[in-house]
Amino acid sequence: MPTVKAKPLTWQEVSNLLVTDADAFTALRYLRHRESVPALLDLEAKGDDVLPGIEGSLCDLYHALWSPDPSVRDEVRPDRKYWRELLGQTLKTSVYGELHAETQLSELKSVLGTIATGESVLAMIPKKDREKLKELGEAQAEADKLDGEAEAAKAEAEAAGELAEAAAKSAGKPGQTGGAPQSGMSPEAAKGIANQLAEQAATAKAKADATRADADAVKTKAESLADALMGKPGSKEAEEKLRELARIGLQAARDAKAKVEEVSSTIEAWGLEEGELHRESIPEALGLLERMKRNQHLKKFAALLGRIRKIAARKARAKVSGQGVRVAIPETGRDLRRAERSELVAITHPALRAKAFRRWTQGELRLRGEKTEQKLGHGPVIVCEDGSGSMEGAKQQWAKAVTLSLAHYAKLQRRSFGWILFDYGVRQSKTYPQGRLSAGEMLELAESRAGGGTNFEQPLRKAVEMIQKEGLKKADICFITDGECAVSDQFPREFRAAKKALEFNVIAVLCDVGSSADKTVREFSDRIEKASAFTADEAEQKIFSHF
Repeated sequence: MPTVKAKPLTWQEVSNLLVTDADAFTALRYLRHRESVPALLDLEAKGDDVLPGIEGSLCDLYHALWSPDPSVRDEVRPDRKYWRELLGQTLKTSVYGELHAETQLSELKSVLGTIATGESVLAMIPKKDREKLKELGEAQAEADKLDGEAEAAKAEAEAAGELAEAAAKSAGKPGQTGGAPQSGMSPEAAKGIANQLAEQAATAKAKADATRADADAVKTKAESLADALMGKPGSKEAEEKLRELARIGLQAARDAKAKVEEVSSTIEAWGLEEGELHRESIPEALGLLERMKRNQHLKKFAALLGRIRKIAARKARAKVSGQGVRVAIPETGRDLRRAERSELVAITHPALRAKAFRRWTQGELRLRGEKTEQKLGHGPVIVCEDGSGSMEGAKQQWAKAVTLSLAHYAKLQRRSFGWILFDYGVRQSKTYPQGRLSAGEMLELAESRAGGGTNFEQPLRKAVEMIQKEGLKKADICFITDGECAVSDQFPREFRAAKKALEFNVIAVLCDVGSSADKTVREFSDRIEKASAFTADEAEQKIFSHF
């Protein structure tokens, strides 16, 4: 829930504060995020006394990061000149260019970049500038108020003038019989009313002129305050101010780039795709990524996961290219990264934008999609992961990395994925159709622990049950353990019968065990591999070489 309640903000109110060429489509996207991302509202609250018009500034930042080709306006109000120059200087830096390459058309990274840049800018605006900006903001608000009053007074004066003119004409025209005016009044009475209306019109005009003069005076004051803050164009003070703003913008861009790169590294290391994160709300996605990044245990694990995941992806794509065919299929949705080129053109075309925006809001944009038509024999992948206490440490990290990488492998090949965590019993089990794990599910799997003794029979029986109930025939089971334990006399016979009926295979991976510790696994495994180095290369040689 937002820590600060969002005050209603319309597109028109935002557009009055913008210094960029953001259109209604982009601004409305930002306003949608503003309602759901607490950090944006917190920034507005912090920035209200630091950078007046912060609501528009954050929308400008979002546009500068999300839109493919943003630019700043040539003419802005006096109170927005400071922000226009700061943002304009930022957009000229190479750091911004590198940041923009990461964030454009990415909802998550653009919002994150907006928050990071906004925080840095607010922290670096000098105190002397804050005081002047506040005074300038108050002057601009007064100028806007008087400008509105002047326009209203002008409209009132024009209406009074038109009424007086009509009355004067009516007073001077005879009726149909050539007698009294058409109004039916005597000429003297009609003339008196016309004169009265003329006086009222003159008074209204004088009031309108005075109000306009007051508004212009306050506008002039605002412009003078802006010049005092920014320096006269061409002066040494102006050049120094631009250099100061450029330094602020450069550092803010660096800070944002570091934050976005951290997130990108986390996403890559965990084998995530942004589309998977879009299933969560942006605050939830950012929260998950923060947990992934901050947990020291997971930080070490993520580096190993990243290396093994690349191996899994390479193997999966090699299998697809050699034994399957990718076929384009029509899809609809909101994911602009997969939008058809014609839809992207429509979004940027003034005449087509409204209809394209409607399709986007309804989740009906045409997207690029594909599926893999595979030959028979490509079955689901099931991992039985030993979570007993003896697995703690490098063995457990490696087993988790292998498990998540096999899930990634299954997803790329559109295979179902099953996971069973066991110690002396089955502690957790779940199936994921087509290997689709959300970011939250990946984190849950990585953080899961058991900690007891070891039992082989229960997880293997659970795997058979999973195959039968979920329809996972022709599955490949990867059984990862560091222990040895006995099974009942009837189990090997029953298990072999199930293997034959359900056509599945078992690869047993023994972690850091001696040569004599494989007696039991030989009774139920088709292949046995032994791992001791717990590296990505070993995962490739011992596990992925069989897939």
